[in-house]
Amino acid sequence: MKRSEKSLELRNIIIDVTRDLLLAQGYQKTTIRQIIKKAGINTGSLYHFFRDKDDIFRHFVTQTYNEFIEYADRLTENETDNTLRYALTRALEMKAVERYDRIAELYHTAYSSWTVTQTMLPINIQRKRIFFEAFNPDFTEADYYNRTLALRGMRLSFFSQRLYEGPGQFETQCPFLLEAAFNLFHVPKPHTDTVIARTMELVKQDSMAVYGFTL
Repeated sequence: MKRSEKSLELRNIIIDVTRDLLLAQGYQKTTIRQIIKKAGINTGSLYHFFRDKDDIFRHFVTQTYNEFIEYADRLTENETDNTLRYALTRALEMKAVERYDRIAELYHTAYSSWTVTQTMLPINIQRKRIFFEAFNPDFTEADYYNRTLALRGMRLSFFSQRLYEGPGQFETQCPFLLEAAFNLFHVPKPHTDTVIARTMELVKQDSMAVYGFTL
């Protein structure tokens, strides 16, 4: 095995081990010492790839987001509407948060972290350009940045409510947050209503597994 391949394998082992610990016991209880022990590595090997636990967590969050994207893309592969892909990705995330306390906790931690936010914002902005540029040909980078940050704050409020008050808000909050996003990006109301209705239909009738959690 080439050195580069071995390094990538070791890096992925660290992320996978951290993921298992996060899902089993949460962010606060997971420690660098536990990660090192479970991965069977020394301290230097971990710090060769990552600065700290938060740095590993950033990679876990990105990996999880990509899983939701890929699944939403598969569900909509026969659809021609890009806005449906956006709506379904967000709805699947919210469904996972609604259903599982641990996922709610981890999403709340991720959205509360400015380090994670700085990582995710460019990714979110790039995808919003794909989804919404046709409705906003004159938008600047600042327009996308401000709206993306505002929507992130709204989702954090949902995650906070779910974490501290328990489940039961998905049916009302999900359509509301999707409509808010579409309004910010000037998607016409009839189109918005159609996409949200289709999204809620898909998210109810289909199921997926994310790291052992069935949605």
